[in-house]
Amino acid sequence: MKKLLVAALAVCAAGAGAQDRTAVLNQALAHWRLADGGKNAIHPLALAGNIDLDIPAEGPGAQPGAKAARLRNAWFDAGKDLSVSGNGITVYLRARDPRGQWAYALFSKRGTHQSVHFNLFSVDLGGTPGPDIGFEIHTSQGFVMTSFPVSAIDPAAWHDFVGRYDGKCIEVLCDGKVMARQRWRGGDLTKNDEPVLIGGETDNGKIVRPFSGEMEEAALWPKALSDAELASLMRKEAIVRDGNFVEPYASPIHYRPAVGRLADTIPFFWNGEYHIFYLRALDKVPWEHLVSADLIHWKELPTALRSDGAPDGPDGLHMFTGSVTEHNGTFHIFYTGWNPANKEGREKIMHATSPDLITWTKHPEWGFFADGVHYDNSDFRDPYVFRSDADQCFWMAVCARDAKTKRPVQGLLKSTDINHWEQVAPLTLEPPLGEGTPECPDLFQIGDTHYLIHSPSAGTTDMRWAKAFRGPYLVPRTANIDTPILYAAKRLYDGKRHVITGWIRDLGNDRDGGDFQWGGDQSVPREVYAGANGQLLFRVVPEALAVFSEMNFTLPQPADLGDSPFRMDTPDNYFLECSLKLEPGAECTLALRQASASDSGYRLALRPGKNEAAIIGAKFNYARPVDLDTAQPVKIQAFVQGSIIECFINDAYPFSCRAYDFRKGGIALSASGGARVESLVIKNCKETETPK
Repeated sequence: MKKLLVAALAVCAAGAGAQDRTAVLNQALAHWRLADGGKNAIHPLALAGNIDLDIPAEGPGAQPGAKAARLRNAWFDAGKDLSVSGNGITVYLRARDPRGQWAYALFSKRGTHQSVHFNLFSVDLGGTPGPDIGFEIHTSQGFVMTSFPVSAIDPAAWHDFVGRYDGKCIEVLCDGKVMARQRWRGGDLTKNDEPVLIGGETDNGKIVRPFSGEMEEAALWPKALSDAELASLMRKEAIVRDGNFVEPYASPIHYRPAVGRLADTIPFFWNGEYHIFYLRALDKVPWEHLVSADLIHWKELPTALRSDGAPDGPDGLHMFTGSVTEHNGTFHIFYTGWNPANKEGREKIMHATSPDLITWTKHPEWGFFADGVHYDNSDFRDPYVFRSDADQCFWMAVCARDAKTKRPVQGLLKSTDINHWEQVAPLTLEPPLGEGTPECPDLFQIGDTHYLIHSPSAGTTDMRWAKAFRGPYLVPRTANIDTPILYAAKRLYDGKRHVITGWIRDLGNDRDGGDFQWGGDQSVPREVYAGANGQLLFRVVPEALAVFSEMNFTLPQPADLGDSPFRMDTPDNYFLECSLKLEPGAECTLALRQASASDSGYRLALRPGKNEAAIIGAKFNYARPVDLDTAQPVKIQAFVQGSIIECFINDAYPFSCRAYDFRKGGIALSASGGARVESLVIKNCKETETPK
């Protein structure tokens, strides 16, 4: 009797689950059972290519008694009428690739990256071993995608795939697990006139990448289904995170806007407060505004500049980089109006003023293009303005190209009233610039030496020095202020010190091997000071060090690094400081987030014999010259925070990287040629200090 009761309860439970799933499917805008070609669906399907219907669904993960369609270079076409409005969507597909290749379109209403409505797909994206499953959309705020590697699942099994967007983030799920998630800046879905295809996608009007494998079911909802609804759909008790999934971590020292990415920073100090104006990576880039008393805790102020002009005018698209200054009680923003639709020129130097740093008035009558005599109108942007007491005038450095040779130069302009500008000969640079135009220039003086910091397009942030303002500006031994992961860094002076900040760039698909993205998180602010032979050096501001006040570990006594590395477990996120005594011929490596595999994690390598250091991951190796005097201990500081690692050597040389692929693991110190760990501490941020 007891066995009968248990069996009956099991049947009832299964029936209730099935009913729940049916209820979820009944809410769908469209639902197709593909074994019969969707013949009973409200939205009928046209079949294209070689498709066998009503075949038994077999293999790993198959549902008992299920039927499927077998496709060979084929797809189903639901027509062009299906579209989802608003800022929520869920797409579902149950499919199998018996060969485990996953190199096909899955479920889409695509077109191009600029017009995609939704696209669930499989392809080898790079940065992971083998192919990936991804989901992409385009909203009023731009294009976004997230993905996970097929190596995380059984490649030959049946799987339930879901793409979900809720206006705040985009996710891809598989078999009841969240496999990947990307925060997004919101916006309503972009509609298009492409067909909805199951097993295909369109690319500029052509149907491409047809599917080969088996499909059982597909559905589309005009909202983001809840976790409970998705669990019923996928026949799971609950939605969980995949074992490799890591929740986003809010670093206490790296500001990032809730929506979009922080791009070029424009720092300004006034009345004891640090202001950071920055470009926010949106479809129409605005100037945002932060303020802080300590360089760590930032208050968001009203947007300073936004696109509000004619569609073909300089204020009709992007408000790009510039600078902020004060003169006679009025604050001035010089910015770049960037708009390819402007027939007069893509880039125009623009001007706005404010009485209080909050409310800004644009002055289009003061805007101007390159004059065609000194500078070409192809690259003419990023004005940096400062007053020179020596000659009682204002100077403006701009990203530019020579009007005759079209070669990139560091452009220069002059003004006596800050409103009207004369274009003059560029700074003298030795050697001249390469192909990249020098973005985000910053000119300043320490002692009797003049310094130029700028960022040749999409590369690194570099430095030069000169004994005279007009140059020649020479390249010091270490030209880069950091790795290519830090970009567009600019500086302010607070009356006592120069402080520089930039952005730690995002990488595509949140992977160490991903493509360079424009924007990311704000870097740890660094103090800039002068070294020997025109070298600028960089150390962490004390305000950032003070955040990590909770001791986690202290090395009880010095330790020699012999044949076996020094290893220890650490928290996932922490601050480390250590002191190493190296022999002249030694090479030493500090591994961060290293797991059992020797190639996991990230390694800071010190090579004093070569006067070189590098930060290294499985997908990158960023090395550059440094001065390492083995007569003195080498000091290392490392901020290991979420997907960001920023290391500093001897309060002088920063080495930054993204750390997406490894979020856990301990430290390991190893050396060849003789080394000793003099001290080692690991600190945490107090829970009360961590932003939520």
